[in-house]
Order: sequence, then structure tokens, then C-alpha cells
Amino acid sequence: VLFLFVVPRLNAVDSLHPGNGGNSGFNDLDMDNSLRMIFYPAVAGWILLGLWMFNLRVRAARVAEHIRR
Repeated sequence: VLFLFVVPRLNAVDSLHPGNGGNSGFNDLDMDNSLRMIFYPAVAGWILLGLWMFNLRVRAARVAEHIRR
């Protein structure tokens, strides 16, 4: 209980939350353009990879259901 209520309210403890305690928040100054060229296509790639894996899982479930019949 001490670590949940008392320690986070101490002024001497820096917060790890963005935009608080000297940490930068999310704004235009966080990423330069060379990082954005890699970051956004990587995010799109991870989303597409997740959709492909979901598609494989659905197809495998359909095949398993077809085999059970």
C-alpha cells in the first residue's frame, strides 16, 4: 500500500509518465523525419503481420472443423 499511494506523491520522485517530471510529452519534437520514415511503415507492417496471422488462425480453425465433420 505504501508504494501505491505514498511514494508516487512524493515530490522528490520523478514520474515516468510522459510530460511529467521533466520527461517530454508526445509532440512534434519527439521524432525527427528520418525516424518517422522507419516508424510508420514498421507500424503498418506489424498491423499487416497481425492480420495475416489472424487470417491463418481462422483458416486453420475452418480446416479443423472440416476435418471433424
